[in-house]
Amino acid sequence: MSSNGPDDLGERIAQAQAARAAKEAAKRKLEPDEGSLSAGAYALRYGAEFVACIFVGGLLGYWIDAFAGTKPWGLLIMGVFGFAAGIRAMMRAYRELNARAQETSQGSETSTNGTGNE
Repeated sequence: MSSNGPDDLGERIAQAQAARAAKEAAKRKLEPDEGSLSAGAYALRYGAEFVACIFVGGLLGYWIDAFAGTKPWGLLIMGVFGFAAGIRAMMRAYRELNARAQETSQGSETSTNGTGNE
């Protein structure tokens, strides 16, 4: 153990905190921010999710038909379930985007009113 004073320990802690803060800032810079996505990116993401729900439902229905011998019914029923799952996913996405927009607008209102914690 060294006989250096408490100033040495304080300096090392400050250096470690600065290095950690720089590492976190670099990590945040590399990760895309959810609010920075364009409308086209959201449309592509949620459109693909909707189509995937319908496709998976139809595929499951086709497999059910192949194994159970109920030719059109499994495909039709599971296709409808896939469509319903896609609609539900779109409703969830709408609520998520709406909440994020309200959060952003409320954050900008408090900072312009001067009541923010800055």
